[in-house]
Amino acid sequence: MESLSRPLVSFIVPALNEEANLPPLFERLLLIGQKLAWPSEILVIDDASDDRTFQVTQEASARAAIIRVHRKPLPHGLGLAIREGLARAEGRVGIVVMADGVDPLEEAVPAFCEKILREDCRLVLLSRYALPGDARTIPASYKIFHAGFRFFTFRVLGIPLPDTTYAFRGFDVQYLRNLGLRSSGFEISPEITFRTFFSGGKIGEVAGRQTRRIRGKSNFSFARVAPGYSWVAIQGLGLRLRRAAPRR
Repeated sequence: MESLSRPLVSFIVPALNEEANLPPLFERLLLIGQKLAWPSEILVIDDASDDRTFQVTQEASARAAIIRVHRKPLPHGLGLAIREGLARAEGRVGIVVMADGVDPLEEAVPAFCEKILREDCRLVLLSRYALPGDARTIPASYKIFHAGFRFFTFRVLGIPLPDTTYAFRGFDVQYLRNLGLRSSGFEISPEITFRTFFSGGKIGEVAGRQTRRIRGKSNFSFARVAPGYSWVAIQGLGLRLRRAAPRR
C-alpha cells in the first residue's frame, strides 16, 4: 500500500453510479499524480449511488492510500457533492474531475497547478473556445444553450471569459471555501466563476477539449438545470450591481 503524505493537490471526483468508469479514471489520476511535482490525493464523493461506486472506490483505496471516499447522503446534486469535497479536501489546489473520464486530464492538470501555485490564480478554467476546433467537441444540443449563457455572461455581466460553465477546473481551495457557495446542481460551475470574478480573484484559462463518455449516460439534463442556471444568472447580476454601486 502506498503511504499518504500531506497532499498539495486534491482531485475532487463527484460520482453518481460510476462504478464502471472509476477504475480507468483512478489509473489515469494515479499516473498523473506520480508525474506531478507535488503530492496529491484523490477524493471521491459518492453521491448516494445505488450501484457499487462506493465499494469500487474502497477497493481502490486499499491498493492506493491516496484514494479516499466519502458517501454523502441524499439529495443528489453535483453542486452538493463538489461543496462536500471542497470541505473535505486536504490540498491547497483543488481540481474537480468528472467521474466519466471526459476531461483532458493529462494536458490540463499540470497547467492548472502551475497557474495556481506559480501565478497566484484563484481559479483556472478549461476553455473549449480558446483554440480553433476545440469547441467541436461540445455536444451540438448543448451549444445552443451555451451560446445564450455566454451572451449573458459577456454582455450583461461583463465577464470576458468564454467558457464559464465547464465543471473541470482548478482552484485555490481556501479561496473557494470563503466564497459562500450555495448551488446544489450543475449551476455550481458558473457560480464559482461569477463569485471569483466579482470578488476580485485572478482567473486563468487553459485551452483544451473534452472527450466522449465511454460508459453510461450523463446526468446532465437541460430541463433539470434550467432553474439553477437562471438562479445563478440572477445572482451574478446582483453581484455585478453591488460591485458597481458607489460606496458611501
